[in-house]
Amino acid sequence: MTELVRAFARMGHSQAVVCGIFPSDAVDFPEGVACYPVFFREKSADGGEPYLAAPCKASKASIDTLPFPVVGMSDIMPYESTRYRDLTPPMISQFEEAFIGAVSRAVEDLDPDVIICHHLFLLTALVRKHFPDRKILGISHGTDLRQMRNCDNLRDMVRPLIHDIDMALALHDEQRRQIIDIFGMDESKVAVIGSGYNDKLFNTDGRTPRGSKDPARICYAGKISRPKGVPEMLAALERLADEDGMPPFELTMAGGCQDEVLKASLDSLPDYVTWLGQIPQPALAELLRRSDIFVLPSYFEGLPLVLIEAMASGAVPVSTDLPGVKDWIDAHVGGSNAVYVQMPQMKSIDEPTDAGRDAFVDDLYSVLGSVISDVYEGRLPGRLPDTSGITWDGLAGTVLSYIPAVRSER
Repeated sequence: MTELVRAFARMGHSQAVVCGIFPSDAVDFPEGVACYPVFFREKSADGGEPYLAAPCKASKASIDTLPFPVVGMSDIMPYESTRYRDLTPPMISQFEEAFIGAVSRAVEDLDPDVIICHHLFLLTALVRKHFPDRKILGISHGTDLRQMRNCDNLRDMVRPLIHDIDMALALHDEQRRQIIDIFGMDESKVAVIGSGYNDKLFNTDGRTPRGSKDPARICYAGKISRPKGVPEMLAALERLADEDGMPPFELTMAGGCQDEVLKASLDSLPDYVTWLGQIPQPALAELLRRSDIFVLPSYFEGLPLVLIEAMASGAVPVSTDLPGVKDWIDAHVGGSNAVYVQMPQMKSIDEPTDAGRDAFVDDLYSVLGSVISDVYEGRLPGRLPDTSGITWDGLAGTVLSYIPAVRSER
């Protein structure tokens, strides 16, 4: 969202942003972009004044926090959060009152030609409900479609309202098919836009070369969770580390962990693994520039932007063969060097069967072993992929192409 806001600002468009954040969060929007925040309860908040690195159009009433942690588009977030499936009717009413109040102030001040909503879920549905005469464009990030399957408490309310938005934008073709199926939307109202990346941040400038005898450098960035396949990745690498003749390697992991059992296991990681915790984007870019291999062993994603960021930074991506992802990358990245691991047999949308989990560890072991050897022997990365066609400015232009000129029609 922030990257699109910055891109639209570079194009000269007037904008306002409504966002749900913790009181201690900082937002960073361009000059002239007004922010209308909705605050959620934060366990560690110190009670001080919220800091907002943008003009804050918040009334005193809106500074009062919602009495529960921020709702997460995934059920496991790298920080304290509330699951959508656990929202009670009173909580939903509080959510609606707070957010629609903020959106109403933004709409009154800006009188926008279009309201762009991220995620085809609860807030987008409420915006459609309260602003029936406004043009609404919704961008799916994949996790919203998972919530539609998981949330019996919200599904029947959300579906008809999302069905009535003016346009839905998907990350890739498979996701487009899911949106049409889940919401019953007309095919003409659902388009594919893909994703973008920050080429000013993620690039090979100053990339740190690996010494010919140094360990192969592997990194993982994302939530440290089971749906991300982290335990299986660690199991596969442990087998490789014990294998005679395997070239040396090291793994650096970046990301928060809210799984207490999994977090306990991180206290006894082997010597070749380093866990950094959560890191900001510039630090991630630097990590990718000093990595040879990036691993994404996830069981569910929309369109994982980090694969593109890894390619642009000179790392070879190794990813689960997630539905729709390979086709989109092959179509939009020239000379993609991504390596894919077969998707395991699944019990649910983000949990494999026991047999599938075992097979996935075997497949990761085989693929990672091969890629590590190729890196160590100098056969990879080879010629770097061309990611120049999928920058944020390019994506912003694509989004704008679906926004009709509606001001004169209202």
